[in-house]
Amino acid sequence: MVHKICRYLSFGTIALLIVYMAVSTVLEKVSGTAVAMEWGYHSPLFIAMWAVAAVSGAVLYLISARRLSVAVSGIHLAFVLILAGALLTHLGGRQGAMHLRTGEDAATEYLSEDMEVHPLPFSVSLKDFEVVYYPGTFSPTDYVSTLEIVDGGHSGELQVSMNRVGKYRGYRFYQSGYDEDAEGSTLSVSLDPAGLPVTYAGYSLLMLSLAGFFFQKGTGFRKALSRLSKTGAAAVLMALPAGLVSATASAASVSAELPGHLPEETAAAYGRMYVYYNGRVCPMQTFARDFTMKLYGRRSYGGLSPEQVLTGWIFHADSWVSTLEEAGDPGSRAGKKAREKQDLVMLVRTASILKTFPYVGEDGRPVWYSPVDRLPSDMDSGQWIFIRKVMSLAGEAVMKQDYGSAAAVFGKIREYQEKTAGEFLPSETRTAAERLYNAVERPKPVSMLCVSAGLVLFILYGLFPGVAAGRSLWRISATVLSALVFVYLTFILGLRWCVSAHVPMSNGFEVMLLLAWHTMMLGTFIQRKFPLILPFAFLLGGFALLVASIGESDSAIAYLMPVLSSPLLSIHVMSMMISYTLLGLVMLNSIMGLVRHRVSGESLSTSADVSLVFLYPAVFFLAAGTFLGAVWANVSWGSYWAWDPKEVWALITLLVYSFALHGKTLKVFGNPEFFHWFCILAFLCVIVTYFGVNYFLGGLHSYA
Repeated sequence: MVHKICRYLSFGTIALLIVYMAVSTVLEKVSGTAVAMEWGYHSPLFIAMWAVAAVSGAVLYLISARRLSVAVSGIHLAFVLILAGALLTHLGGRQGAMHLRTGEDAATEYLSEDMEVHPLPFSVSLKDFEVVYYPGTFSPTDYVSTLEIVDGGHSGELQVSMNRVGKYRGYRFYQSGYDEDAEGSTLSVSLDPAGLPVTYAGYSLLMLSLAGFFFQKGTGFRKALSRLSKTGAAAVLMALPAGLVSATASAASVSAELPGHLPEETAAAYGRMYVYYNGRVCPMQTFARDFTMKLYGRRSYGGLSPEQVLTGWIFHADSWVSTLEEAGDPGSRAGKKAREKQDLVMLVRTASILKTFPYVGEDGRPVWYSPVDRLPSDMDSGQWIFIRKVMSLAGEAVMKQDYGSAAAVFGKIREYQEKTAGEFLPSETRTAAERLYNAVERPKPVSMLCVSAGLVLFILYGLFPGVAAGRSLWRISATVLSALVFVYLTFILGLRWCVSAHVPMSNGFEVMLLLAWHTMMLGTFIQRKFPLILPFAFLLGGFALLVASIGESDSAIAYLMPVLSSPLLSIHVMSMMISYTLLGLVMLNSIMGLVRHRVSGESLSTSADVSLVFLYPAVFFLAAGTFLGAVWANVSWGSYWAWDPKEVWALITLLVYSFALHGKTLKVFGNPEFFHWFCILAFLCVIVTYFGVNYFLGGLHSYA
């Protein structure tokens, strides 16, 4: 009786929490964060529901503990510790902030979140503050505060920077902001002596238990895997006949007579110059590519290279005006986009965006100027004249159609760049990698190929489940195609990594590429054991690339913000992407299982086991990624959880899918048909977590 009551209480309360949190995210969008916090996440009802879920779940765990494996027991105990740590933090922890300036008196207190002043048992003063920049740029890589701590008769220094916490006597200091004159620093202050160790103990136990789960006998994962190996279901493969599907990228029609443009060789010489763009120094070819993408949605116009398009607008602008659509209604979305394009064209035509001339000042760091910028008063007159007049010489050569002389002028500009800022320019390796990336990176044709292949395989597998058995041409063709796509994505991601000097997972474009990479990796390397993964991999990977190609005009490579420069963030994003990949495969497998059941009457049990084999690691990666993100947040700004819509929906997704892993407790999940429908509908949570939050709910994570 107690077991039944606790079961209903724990799972019923979690279901209510899911609904409550989903409504709160909508409430925040409609009425603002303050209202959502007051009536949602900080309300007594919300806290009480978590308490009921935790207590009833703990009692249910104690009743069932003898029947649970060590790893499963560890997972449940870890969640109890995490919730207990959250409660201790809520009751006894303090969060606040302090503002310090160099040369001013030391601070002996800080202001908490509820606007109360709390004393410190020591004094803190700002000895120095420094903004660290990427070499040769004004893009910050770190913010560093050097603090002087005076505690009684003792004094010492404490350094605080992004992703580097300063700790003293239980207090934790985080770099939060700084004054424009770089003489002041804002620090977040955290005091959580009880909650922090309990929470971290829960996180550590969770990670160990999740890893140990897959190696322990008798778990649901091992049982499902064993049933599959006995039935031989893993011997079925669906593949693509060579030449059956082809994909071509559609090109917009252009008039037979192209606007004025330079010969390709001359334009390429212009593209080999450097430019300060998007917070970094890169080849002008990169700016030309992004410029062309912004204007025309593709990397060329009428067969002209990006460099030809850019130089066409610079030297033959009048003949290019007709290639852009009219602005139309300025209030409409199309009107706003047209206006953005016109603004970009104006920046190019006036050369104000073309910062191609470096000048090294007294601080030894180059500042990049355009020909129309106000130049430093202490600049050498010869250098001043060169910057102001050199592009006029190129223009005169173009007017005379003396393209060799124009190319020579562009070469002189590059020589000036190398002489003035040589040590701050990208290395030859990075420059070559970026030029190669600009030449080969085109996700849209590959996305269409993958989606087409996946649809064909999906339909054939559902209608003719026996056509792909054995080592046939179907199997070989599909494996080769998936391997080629995987190599292509590996190459693209590797080039972006080399160029940007950070793991490529900092924006939506890179995340979608990473999702496709994970999918095709699974499709390529585990298809021998789970052959039916191939159509799913093509579909999921193709749709991810399609989303990336839709946003390709905003795929510019940029340096990471300081707060994102953390290994924990990379692991967090990687875990989440692996989870979303596997959950997508589970959804597609459930659709396939239901289709085959209706068409041929095939049992749903085997396909349910396949879904379980993917679902366990998917949910575990989701749990690990979510809580690693919390640790990163705590290290970065002193708070595990901000109830941001992305965080909330990641938690909702984790809780929803956790129901499907409790088939012994929730008997309804023992019904394969119900299980499949649940996995299909549950994937809506993943869609809302990524796309819904990004495009509708907003929040701190809406870029990811």
